[in-house]
Amino acid sequence: MEVLLHGDSLEELKRIKSNTIDLVVTSPPYNKNYWTRNRSMGTWKRIIEYDSFHDCMKPEEYIKQQKDILNELIRIIKPTGSIFYNHMDILHKNNTIHPSYVYDYNIKQVIVWDRGNTPSLTKEYFFKTTEWIFWIKKNWDASPYFNKSKAIHKKNIWRINKEKDQSHPAPFPEELVDNIIKSCCPEGGTVLDCYNGSGTTAVVAKKNNMDYIGIDISEQYIQMTKDRLWK
Repeated sequence: MEVLLHGDSLEELKRIKSNTIDLVVTSPPYNKNYWTRNRSMGTWKRIIEYDSFHDCMKPEEYIKQQKDILNELIRIIKPTGSIFYNHMDILHKNNTIHPSYVYDYNIKQVIVWDRGNTPSLTKEYFFKTTEWIFWIKKNWDASPYFNKSKAIHKKNIWRINKEKDQSHPAPFPEELVDNIIKSCCPEGGTVLDCYNGSGTTAVVAKKNNMDYIGIDISEQYIQMTKDRLWK
């Protein structure tokens, strides 16, 4: 079963029943365009171009939005469910802006994704090649499903090259999603991505015989996913 929902992520999540999802694998827009715009008072160019989302919110609005999303994700996952939430540090005016709001939730583990390369060659920092994957569980006492024997990457640093496909500005590599689904979703389970994008989570879920729900505000990306799933 593959279900693709075209709409606002938060509003669509509110329609999903509680305690029904086995695994969430998702990566929100990072709000990088806000910090790019505020580097100067002059003209600016968005460094990430999404189809129908500007990725340029005031930080307090962005944090509230993401916490609202996370609250819904925690509600809809089963007691044995997991959320894998990918984000990154933003470097801005010699400061690092970390997604510290995630620590308001019950984090089982923090995984380092080493992409092996960097889009920025600035001389002001060491080359930045990593992103964070926060493994979030239902509540403090929850014990999420986990079968380490099925994992391809068994350590907490995953060396996986960035996806080369440029049809979407920020696609997951299939290997990353595959590692999560194989180890953290029971057989025949349901996987959800509330920032569906080009549909990599959907494609990998299907390959692993899992049910899938994807949400995206872009009709173009929904169609892109359909083309990948049902070509």
